[in-house]
Amino acid sequence: MSLRHVDVMWAQGARKLDIVYELAHEIGVPPPPMFTGSTEPRTIFVLINDRLGLGIDERLGKPDLARCIVEASGESWHPDYASRGATVTKPGLLAVLDAVRYFLV
Repeated sequence: MSLRHVDVMWAQGARKLDIVYELAHEIGVPPPPMFTGSTEPRTIFVLINDRLGLGIDERLGKPDLARCIVEASGESWHPDYASRGATVTKPGLLAVLDAVRYFLV
């Protein structure tokens, strides 16, 4: 994975919870609550879309919302960014964080 705006050393030790909190911080909102098993909340992707004005259809599922955010920044969405059960993986969340920082630069 190529990260343009994410500190790679931080990313290696970060948990999904840490990344969701960082995403919320970057867009200036309180972090949404995490769910059992460190499943990221769909809300974070909706908030990113809203705060950055990306115009993504908010009816999409979590992986599709995340994919659209990443692709809007010009990067590719990789199959390992999502897993079964409509979950975004840690590499997928890092790609979203990288995309958010791209838009905020």
